[in-house]
Amino acid sequence: MVKVSVILPVYNHARWVQQALDSVLAQTFSAFELIVIDDASTDDSWAVIQAACATQPDARVRCFRHEHNQGAPATLNEGLRLAQGDYLAILNSDDVWDVTRLQRLVTLAQSQSLDFISTDVAVLDADSQPKEAAEPHWVAWFEGLKQHYATHADTQATLLRGNFLITTSNFFFHQRVYAQLGGFSELRYVHDYEYALRVLEAGFTVRFLHGEKLLGYRLHESNTIREKPLAAIEENMQLLLRWLPHCSSLDKGKLEGVSSQLQDLYRYTREEWLTLVHQRLQAREQELLPLIHDRDGWIAERDHIISALQQQLAQHRQWLMERDIWVAQRDGWITERDTLIQQQAAELALRERLLVERDAWVAERDGWIAERDTLIQQQAAILGNQARWMTDREQWIADRDGWIRERDTLIQHLQHQQQVLRNSRAFRLGEALLSPLRRCKQWWSGGDVCLKS
Repeated sequence: MVKVSVILPVYNHARWVQQALDSVLAQTFSAFELIVIDDASTDDSWAVIQAACATQPDARVRCFRHEHNQGAPATLNEGLRLAQGDYLAILNSDDVWDVTRLQRLVTLAQSQSLDFISTDVAVLDADSQPKEAAEPHWVAWFEGLKQHYATHADTQATLLRGNFLITTSNFFFHQRVYAQLGGFSELRYVHDYEYALRVLEAGFTVRFLHGEKLLGYRLHESNTIREKPLAAIEENMQLLLRWLPHCSSLDKGKLEGVSSQLQDLYRYTREEWLTLVHQRLQAREQELLPLIHDRDGWIAERDHIISALQQQLAQHRQWLMERDIWVAQRDGWITERDTLIQQQAAELALRERLLVERDAWVAERDGWIAERDTLIQQQAAILGNQARWMTDREQWIADRDGWIRERDTLIQHLQHQQQVLRNSRAFRLGEALLSPLRRCKQWWSGGDVCLKS
């Protein structure tokens, strides 16, 4: 017996649809039918759905697929038309239920004759891990709404401040609500919020289970609400503006809730606009980064060129300083050169005078040379005569030397004869006989006695 019809719309959630299906099939309450509608997904979502349906051969799981994408409201409305249960529940393909959700809501709805029930929400990331810490602003907004509900226990007053029901995955309502109100409006972002406002306006009994987190709501980058934040905020504001005529009978507190939400939406619009501007500036920055990189390269190249030019300029200045020093030295050298030139000019003048004097002296010398040549000729004649004289002298000397040799030979012969004579007996006898006579003669003449052997 079908008690609850679960509608599970799917679009490009192949990563999470299996978890959504498992969370329904694992419910502790089993009197339900599951209507799965794939809205022409372009990923592997339909393959996952078919595999799941194959494991559930009973008639409580029905799978459908659109040939063309029709959008969330149209897909939900198709599921509502197909539903056969007394109660209707929705689970989007990227969310999950607690296994006790249906049992808790069916029991509560029957015991208290409730028409519409929603529960608290646990925030999950793309990997099914708690995400409260990563979404502080979203959590602060949600906690503020839940605190308002806990304080006033007025679903309408809190809902006019903001959609604290969060998502159609949090909708559990009786068939009579759908019979009276019909399906969802063709709104892309706030069809859930608009439907909840209609439920309250129609006077149905509504309950929010504060603190009972029986729904895992997944916040990720591909959430429809995050697709175009400015468009979502604008659609929400238009909804509230269209809803204002229905608020004429509301008390001041609820009207303040509408005003507070409009102010928040205005602030969000400004923040999202600034975010969009920031994103566009970032995108522009990404376009400009290569240009900036090129510019930085050009600047670096320019700085390198400037540095090289500065070095060249420093070298040029050093060269100028050295040139100035060299010029000063050159000027000194020029001064010295000019002095030397003057000195050389004076020396040249002196040399000219000396040349004149030399020429005079050369002329005199030539006269002297002529005189000398005459004298040389005379001397040559004299020398000729002297040569003859020398020849004659040398002949005379040769004759003289011959004579001297003859003399010396004669003397030696005489000395030899003398020696022979002296050594003869007759000479010694004669000397012995004449010796007394000589001494007596010497004595008689008064001379010294000559003693000879």
